[in-house]
Amino acid sequence: MSKIFSIERPIRFSHCDPAGIVYFAHFFDMFNAAVEDWFDQAIGFSFEEMHMRRKVGFPVVNTQCEFLRVCRLGERLRIEFTVVRLGHSSVELDIRGTVSGEERFRARHKIAMMSLTTYRAVAIPEELRAKMQEFVAAA
Repeated sequence: MSKIFSIERPIRFSHCDPAGIVYFAHFFDMFNAAVEDWFDQAIGFSFEEMHMRRKVGFPVVNTQCEFLRVCRLGERLRIEFTVVRLGHSSVELDIRGTVSGEERFRARHKIAMMSLTTYRAVAIPEELRAKMQEFVAAA
């Protein structure tokens, strides 16, 4: 059975439009924050280590999201994801967002490891791949 990464975030005033509803672009920032937390907490490879010391990154290469219900100021959003595909240099995530168990969005988010020196894709090192593999969804 694969692991699911899960993190909860409060919906803040800064996330919302004047109606108190999360502005859609802020969800993508929340996805990135959840991925950053996953790397730090579950994979053991902080963005600081990744970007500043090793000079690699995992930029988004493809993303899509289906919004099912609005998220409002004051709610607590749970973001959960699994890895649906672990490629040579890319990782595709299946992301779900819920508030009090009610699904609010579904997303697919693909990131790829690249050199920040050459700006070309690089292979995911085996030590990272092994930790990521624990989150690959069972077929």
